[in-house]
Amino acid sequence: MAKGKGASNKLPKKEVRRIEEINRQTDHRVPLPGIETGFDEYGVDVSDKTHAELSQFKPYAASLSTKEKYRYHRDTGQMRSFFGDVRFGYRSTIMDDLVNASLTESSFKGSGWGKIKTQSQEKDGSGSEGNEKAASVVFFNFSGFYVLFWMIVAFIVLRVGVDYYFSHDGDLSQSEILKFMTTDLLSVALIDLAMYLCTFFVLFVHLAVKRGWIAWKRTGRYLTYAYEIGFLWTFLYVAETVMQFHWLSKIFIFLHSLVLLMKMHSFASYNGYLWGILEELKFSKSTLAKAKDINIDDDIRIVLEKSCEFCQFELDLQSISVKFPANINFKNFFEYSMFPTLVYQVEYPRTEKIRWSYVFEKLCAIFGVILVMMIIAQFFMHPIAMRAMAVRDVGMPIFWDRIFEWLYLFLKLVPSFIMMYLMVWYLIWDAILNCIAELTRFGDRYFYGDWWNCVSWDEFSRQWNVPVHKFLLRHVYHSSISFLHLNKMQATLMTFVLSSVVHELAMYVLFGKLRLYLFSLQMAQIPLVQLGNSRFLKSKKILGNAIFWLGICTGPSMMCTLYLTF
Repeated sequence: MAKGKGASNKLPKKEVRRIEEINRQTDHRVPLPGIETGFDEYGVDVSDKTHAELSQFKPYAASLSTKEKYRYHRDTGQMRSFFGDVRFGYRSTIMDDLVNASLTESSFKGSGWGKIKTQSQEKDGSGSEGNEKAASVVFFNFSGFYVLFWMIVAFIVLRVGVDYYFSHDGDLSQSEILKFMTTDLLSVALIDLAMYLCTFFVLFVHLAVKRGWIAWKRTGRYLTYAYEIGFLWTFLYVAETVMQFHWLSKIFIFLHSLVLLMKMHSFASYNGYLWGILEELKFSKSTLAKAKDINIDDDIRIVLEKSCEFCQFELDLQSISVKFPANINFKNFFEYSMFPTLVYQVEYPRTEKIRWSYVFEKLCAIFGVILVMMIIAQFFMHPIAMRAMAVRDVGMPIFWDRIFEWLYLFLKLVPSFIMMYLMVWYLIWDAILNCIAELTRFGDRYFYGDWWNCVSWDEFSRQWNVPVHKFLLRHVYHSSISFLHLNKMQATLMTFVLSSVVHELAMYVLFGKLRLYLFSLQMAQIPLVQLGNSRFLKSKKILGNAIFWLGICTGPSMMCTLYLTF
């Protein structure tokens, strides 16, 4: 009788493979013995062997139990999504808030408009109204300094531009920086277009998974990881060896390939995780349905029920209107590829319309800032860079003459590099990203925080480049905790190391040499963070901000002259 019953309950081969695959992905990596013999051997037969065979559920149930510490809040017990680390909302940028609040005709009132705000009122013991004391604070508007800053920049640009015009008989084509920026423009544009089109590979992989042609865990993810590595090195090789671009084109291709790589990885990882959740939901539901009349252990039943509950919660939370995997289509991926974000999700906050006046304002800012950067680079940085390379090429003794010469060039480069640093930040994180956001009606404009007020380097890493910080937070830091089972300190170290390696690779692309100067300085931020959080510096915010600005003012110039001179 038992044999006949076992034959009638035999699982299809497809179901057997699915159960084996789910078990292989568990944290304990324990195989399910005897699974090929049928459903009764999996632990749901009502024979005398029931108790022994029910134990075969335990590896799968144990793997689900270990995941609960990531799925449920430790204190409240509430479910929490794996994607709850990064949130998007309707937010404007700080510079836009400054301009809208202080520099419009309706808000700018000139001098003498300090607002007096009563903080507290105290009465004397007599209770007389005439004896009230009010403590007040006066708030002044410093918008005039913002106008003055750009006025100074305009006059500097005008002065050096006129000098260059007359010294070169009006021939602007002799500018080395202009030559760099206009050489191979068509070739760079075509390669950049090819890079963008190659990002659709990850969409094709998930479309194949969606149609059941391949499985994400067995095939899709390995194809994607191999493709991502090949994508980065292929276009780096093309720019360096095949096309032999100059340094400006090479660094542009490299940095944009990193942006596209992060976009691909986020899209692939997000949907890959949901494929696993959907598979777990189907398996847990089917197991509960088949075992509902069986005397299965209560602990196992509870674990399966919680698995179903969480998986349904995770899938429903991603979007109200578009349910996974309906989001895997060309329209959704194209929109995501256009949005100024590196972290994928099904839906983003969107504005109602495009403000074309705002787009025009940002376009003017883009071309104006590029002009300022070209003049700074041509007149204040390029001559110093040429001298640094000359020092390197003549073979000057390293430990004396070359070091003193490097120190002189370093100090000479600091003022112009501070200006270039600020211009690059404003160009990318304010002008360009806001322009793209407006054209795509992307609602979350939080591309940077008030990094200029940072008092420690860990604050700076979070505030300076918010899109990259969000990517590292989800796909490096939290993923290493969830899937590699690292602790917080190990995950932080891994994030710092990965970021430092990528930055050093950028220096290799830029200067053509591997020196590890930038890698070493970035890794030095770890003890500096601990120092900034010490009891001595934690209460001294002004000192912390001064130390931070000292690093910002000297770090880029130090890196540039080190790579050029040594």
